[in-house]
Amino acid sequence: MDKSLFRKEILARRKKIYCADTDAKIIEQFLDSDLYKNADWIMAYVSFGTEIYTHDFIKRALADGKHIVVPICNIEDHTVTLSELINFPDDLEEGHYGILEVREDCMRIVDPKKLDLVMVPGCAFSPSGHRMGFGGGYYDRFLETISDDCVTVALIREDFIFEKIPMEEHDKSVQFMVTEKCVNCCPIQEA
Repeated sequence: MDKSLFRKEILARRKKIYCADTDAKIIEQFLDSDLYKNADWIMAYVSFGTEIYTHDFIKRALADGKHIVVPICNIEDHTVTLSELINFPDDLEEGHYGILEVREDCMRIVDPKKLDLVMVPGCAFSPSGHRMGFGGGYYDRFLETISDDCVTVALIREDFIFEKIPMEEHDKSVQFMVTEKCVNCCPIQEA
């Protein structure tokens, strides 16, 4: 299975069937979960396009007193720097790839080891938590830097969970998936 072709097909399909109500159900499942309730320092991605919409989640988490950390993509070396988000959306401006990122004057750098939970975006996942990202390798590199007890979770629509997805040795999996129907612990297997 060709990875880039699969990704292109998935993104086209996602655009066709996007549904804000489904996103809201996924976020509600996550907010009701122990994963969310037990986390104090949460890395959330600021959604764009047809990603699971995280803007309302970020507002709610900040109101709940959670520490929300967002990624800043370093396009030179495909790494991620973390910054705590205090005011949403005021701390943000359009950055690389059109994604909202923390303004330079609002940066509050956070060590990845401080995180309790990382919300990991992706195009597609398998039931065992294997992930296909967007092709830049940012999260695969970043997930190498978090502590062993940090929880990784994907928010994903049921329609984008496939029995098998193209994986490479460096691709990182997630421990949990939250869909519009449930919260699943992923039985991690070899790629």
